[in-house]
Amino acid sequence: MKKEHAALVDFLDAAKQSVIELDALQRDVNAVEIEGKKCERALAAEKKAVADQVALTVKKRKEEITAAYDREMRNEQEKLRKARGKREKAKTRGIRVRIEEETAELNEENRQLRTRLATLFKQNHLPGFCNTSLYYALFLTRTLKDFMILLAAVLICFLGIPLGIYFALPEGQTLHLAVIYLADIIVFVGLYVTVANRTKIDNIGVLREGRKLRMMISANERKMKAIKNSIEKDRNEDAYDLEKYDEEIREIEEDLRNIASRKEDALYVFENDTALELTREIRQNYQDRIDDLAERRSRYEEEYKALSGQLKTMIINVTDEYESRIGREFMTPDKLEALIRIFEEEKADSLSEAQELYRNKLN
Repeated sequence: MKKEHAALVDFLDAAKQSVIELDALQRDVNAVEIEGKKCERALAAEKKAVADQVALTVKKRKEEITAAYDREMRNEQEKLRKARGKREKAKTRGIRVRIEEETAELNEENRQLRTRLATLFKQNHLPGFCNTSLYYALFLTRTLKDFMILLAAVLICFLGIPLGIYFALPEGQTLHLAVIYLADIIVFVGLYVTVANRTKIDNIGVLREGRKLRMMISANERKMKAIKNSIEKDRNEDAYDLEKYDEEIREIEEDLRNIASRKEDALYVFENDTALELTREIRQNYQDRIDDLAERRSRYEEEYKALSGQLKTMIINVTDEYESRIGREFMTPDKLEALIRIFEEEKADSLSEAQELYRNKLN
C-alpha cells in the first residue's frame, strides 16, 4: 500500500473511531436525559400525591368536625322547635281559657235566651223553621242582611229555577218559558202566602218577641267576637303562665350559641394547628421517597450536564479535525469504512476521488 494511501486510511480510521465514540456519547447523553425526565415526572407525581392527600385529609377532617357540630345544632334546633311549639300550644290554651272566662256570662245569657226562644215557639205551636234567619228575612224583613237574603231568594225562585227548567228542555220555546214562569209564580207565591197565613198572621206578636230575643243573642255574639278579637290581639302574655317555656327556650338558644361558638373555635384551631400538623405528618410519610427522587434527579442533571459538555467538545473536535476535510455527508461509520476499503484496494489516490467512486457505486 502506498504511503499516501496508508496515511489516508489512518486518518479515516481515526475519524471513524471518533464518530463511533461521538455516537456512543450521544446515546449516553440521550439515555441520561430520558432517565432525568423520568425522575422529574416521578418527583412531580409524588409531590402531587402529597398535595392531593393533604387536601383530601384536611377537607375530610374539617367536614367531620363541621358535621359533628352541625348534628348537635340540628338536635338543639329541633328541641327549640318543640319548645316553641309547646309554648304556642300553652298560649293558645291560655287564650282559649281566657276567652271562655271573659265570655262566660254572655254565653250563659245566650243559653238562657235560646231556651226562652225555643220555649216561646213551642208554647205557641210554631214550627222550628220559623226560628231561622231565612224565615225572618222572608216574612219579617228588617235588616240589610234580611234584604240580601230576600233578594237572593227572589232571584233563585223567580229567575234561577224557571230559567234552569227552560234551558233543560230539549226544544224550549217562548210559550214554554211563559208556562214555566206562570207555574213557578203559582207554586212559590202560593207557598209563601200559605206559610204566611199559617205562621205569621196569628202569631205576629210571638214572632216579634222572637226577633227581639234573636237580636239580643246576635248582640251578645258580636260582643263575644269583639272580646275574642281583643284577647287574640293582646300582646301582653303575662296571664298565660309562659315563664317556664320562655326559660326553656332561652336555655336552648344559649346552648345553640355555645355550640356555634365552640364550632368556630374548633375550626379555628383546626385551620391554624391541626391542619398544619396533618400536613407535616403526611409530608413526612412521603419525604424519603421525595428526597430519593430529588437526589436521583440531581445526579442525572449533573451527569447530563457533564456529558453534554463532553459531547459539545467532541463535536467541535470532530468537526475541526475530520468533518471540515471529509464533509458532513461521509461522517458515518459505514461510509468512512467504505472509503477506507477504497484506499486499501488502491482504487483512488485522493479523498475526493474516493468519495466520487463511492457515489458512482451507489448510482
